[in-house]
Amino acid sequence: MSNYEKSGKVFIAYKGNEFDESELVRKLRTTYVSSYTVKTLCRSDSDVIFAKVVYDNYVSDRDPYWNSQTKIGTVSGYDQDEISSANSDYYRYGIDDSDKYHVLINKLYKDYDVDVFKKLANCGMHFSSVIWDERSDKLIAGVTEGKDKYTNLYYGFTKRNREVMYSNDPDVLKEFCNDVKQVNSNTYIVNGDEYTLDGELVNKGNEPLIKKTRENADYLLQSFNSMFGLIAKEAVRDTIEHNLEEYLASDDPKKKLSDYIVKELDGATQREVLELIKKTIDTYNVEENVSQSLRGLFDKILEEYTKTINVPVIHNVYLNNNQIGQTKGGFYHEKFEQILRQTQLDEPIMLIGPAGSGKNVAVSQVADSLGLHMYYTNNASNEFKLTGFIDAGGNYRDTEFYKAFKNGGLFFLDEIDNSDPSALIVINSALANGYMAFPHETIDRHPDFRIVAAANTWGKGADLQYVGRNALDAATLDRFDNIFFDYDRKLEECLYPSEEVLKFMWSFRDAVLKTKIPHVVSTRGIGKVYKKEQNGIPVQDILTSNVVKNLSQDDVNTIIGNMNDVPSSNKFYSGVKQLVLRR
Repeated sequence: MSNYEKSGKVFIAYKGNEFDESELVRKLRTTYVSSYTVKTLCRSDSDVIFAKVVYDNYVSDRDPYWNSQTKIGTVSGYDQDEISSANSDYYRYGIDDSDKYHVLINKLYKDYDVDVFKKLANCGMHFSSVIWDERSDKLIAGVTEGKDKYTNLYYGFTKRNREVMYSNDPDVLKEFCNDVKQVNSNTYIVNGDEYTLDGELVNKGNEPLIKKTRENADYLLQSFNSMFGLIAKEAVRDTIEHNLEEYLASDDPKKKLSDYIVKELDGATQREVLELIKKTIDTYNVEENVSQSLRGLFDKILEEYTKTINVPVIHNVYLNNNQIGQTKGGFYHEKFEQILRQTQLDEPIMLIGPAGSGKNVAVSQVADSLGLHMYYTNNASNEFKLTGFIDAGGNYRDTEFYKAFKNGGLFFLDEIDNSDPSALIVINSALANGYMAFPHETIDRHPDFRIVAAANTWGKGADLQYVGRNALDAATLDRFDNIFFDYDRKLEECLYPSEEVLKFMWSFRDAVLKTKIPHVVSTRGIGKVYKKEQNGIPVQDILTSNVVKNLSQDDVNTIIGNMNDVPSSNKFYSGVKQLVLRR
């Protein structure tokens, strides 16, 4: 038997009408041994179905649980001992039967609403739970730090209707859903909005957005088909349609397209875009150019709208001029394709650029595009951080470098210029020889091993901005191809589409560079400002926590005096001019 079968704590929670109760129960029964019972809670008037595997015949005393008076239903995954301990902290509920400990979550939700997750987490409890509050028409799902398989939480959206489904077993969800993902630890989701246990909004509207992306993608496809119907040559039409269908095949581009088309464009503007497409098709050399690339079509047709509709990009992956794959639809740094190609050619690469420019994200995207696992290490402070060591018990303690070198994968050494130069001799030796002597064995380099490093300096030692950096050995510098990785404004515009934020932050950054004041205005920093601005944080608080930070009043005044091209109506610009720092 599997651990799941022994535990009897596998559950599934669903809201929708694509599947009925019998289909969910049948899946649970075929996945787990037939001697187990599946208990269900079905609220047909609300399209809600909770189901759970139980391991004995006390079905009526088991989770899921429905409180007919409060109209609250719950289903959970938890450790019996932990919930018993948590119950002792809430003694007033008087639950003295271990078969009914699950009632605690239902009762706590009645009294504390979504703070139920925080209350139980504070008791040291690992659990996942889905709650249906019929009174307010809420579906709430939450998870603390997972302790084992059944205390984690996963979600997906059904293949046809894109309806939400939760379970603590990802394999169960894969039978019904596409793109099953894990819910972040210490968060809860209310009707699609994700929050931390302290109630801070993390992500707004995931479920409703994804639920309707299918409709928007279909609408977009139909619109393009109607426009392409004007093209005489059937082969050209088929090529364009095929490219569009591939482009919309994954949820990432569909989600982005839905986000921008639905939220940024009204109906009149959508019609303008379609009219522009029609006009361009009529005048453009369709046979020679349009069929070559859907990306080229979008670039040409939607040039006027690039600041409003940022269409996700797909990069083709080539080997010896033969296409071997494609990246996911998304937004990429301008140097992404260069990094991808040189990594694919097995060239060690060092990305050199300012802090917060997106190096980590770009390397992760490269690894994902090449189908490689990324192994991450933040600076090599000593050689044992690369080679590992034998502990006092005689056991080998491995490292990310060892795992990548032996099993294949992309090893990412961040802040290489903050590493001990003598420790980097390990990497030089491994790259030069093709094998490496680790403390417990000597191994040959895996053919799929790749290495990318990142630095804030050119390896010549500290500068005014990065005072703690080391000078790198000449052999190390010679070993790596250097790629300058600066802030990419086009990428920032795609990721954080707020003209007010971008104009202010770009001007502030330009003034910092012009005045040579040691201060970082990064892509990451712009993202923080954008996130807070979207969630209504006061401008003064954003400026002090994410823009001026440790600058003195004199430095701020100097920077303001060198800022250009920011309208006086910009709330961040007027706010920073009014800022009085007390340091």
